[in-house]
Amino acid sequence: MVAAVGVRNRLATFTGLSRSFGIFLAGLTISKLGDALYMFALPWIAYDLSGSAVIMGTLYATEIIPILLFGALAGVFVDRMDRRRLMITSDLLRAVIVAVIPLLALLGMLQVWHLFVVAFSLSLISLMFDVATTIAIPELAGKDLTRANAAHQLIMQLGSMGGPALAGLVIAAFGGYGAMWINALSFGATLVAVLMLPAFRITSSGATASGVFAGMVEGFRWLWGNAVIKVLSLQAMIGNFGFGMVSAVLMFYLRSVLGLTSEISGLNYSMLGVGGIIGSLAIVPLTRRFRRGQLYPAMLLFGMTGLLVMALVRTWWAPGLGFGMVSACNVAWVVLSTSVRQENIPSELMGRVLSFTRVLSTAAMPVGATLGGLLIERFDPMVVFVIAAATKLAEAMIARFSAMRAL
Repeated sequence: MVAAVGVRNRLATFTGLSRSFGIFLAGLTISKLGDALYMFALPWIAYDLSGSAVIMGTLYATEIIPILLFGALAGVFVDRMDRRRLMITSDLLRAVIVAVIPLLALLGMLQVWHLFVVAFSLSLISLMFDVATTIAIPELAGKDLTRANAAHQLIMQLGSMGGPALAGLVIAAFGGYGAMWINALSFGATLVAVLMLPAFRITSSGATASGVFAGMVEGFRWLWGNAVIKVLSLQAMIGNFGFGMVSAVLMFYLRSVLGLTSEISGLNYSMLGVGGIIGSLAIVPLTRRFRRGQLYPAMLLFGMTGLLVMALVRTWWAPGLGFGMVSACNVAWVVLSTSVRQENIPSELMGRVLSFTRVLSTAAMPVGATLGGLLIERFDPMVVFVIAAATKLAEAMIARFSAMRAL
């Protein structure tokens, strides 16, 4: 308990924000590390059970499907429930769902289809928790939303960078099922953090069946009618399409084209987290010197340059440098865009609008990944990186010549 208080106080001091937000970040930090265990352990267990690479890949698709099918519906319930209670319930459910896997294994009953049920259920509940988190940040952090969102992204990137290494050690020591037990326990960190927070505002009444559909339509109409938020959603789709292309072919490029060892390939991948940390740290001082409307195109052109480095420079360090530049751009974009959404979307509609945005952006990534995989079978990987760079250029042009330029 003393250690947790120390982490909470250091986070609050570092971010310059409220004590409540420091508590919340401390819980998220532990939970994010637990998520890394799950992301590594699930395909590990799937391979142990089936020996099939196809099963491992299909599990990824299973995590996307609930967002596409039920994301907009989930947003309605986020808007119409007590968000603090929703976060508490979500954490308890996530802990139970994850614990099902090692429990069934302990009983000798675990089968491959159980993994698909867990992946599907956990993805849907995590969507609701994540949207509720975005809505809660303004209440916890106050007016300095850019600083708050940058701190939140910093925690996410630190987890992405350190989590895989931790996951490897845990699986080596305790196995995939042991990692799942630890992940289930890690949800307790956010649960305790949320229990320590004050009650959030309740913005609307409960939903009837007819009210759910009407609420979804209301959220989409608001999104479509707001020029800035609509353009941000379009940018997210284009950006995720390009990022999906690169993510799908990067390992093939590192191993088959450059012939890199696993250690050097891992170093290149770690630059994704390093770039994200740089982006989350740099964006706050940049917003003090430049308007958002100026920063958006500049950031996106920086990301485009990173993709061109990957396309044009064929040496062991170029993919990591380019990928890190893309990650810095993407994280900075997320920080700014999350702040813009929090400032402009009415609180009573935020769950629905954010969920629609998540659905649109999520749908674009597997489409990009599929196209990237098809292209790399017929063409040089440079073609994929150049097309992805073109998507960043398109985003920059949208930022320069749309309603975003006035931000």
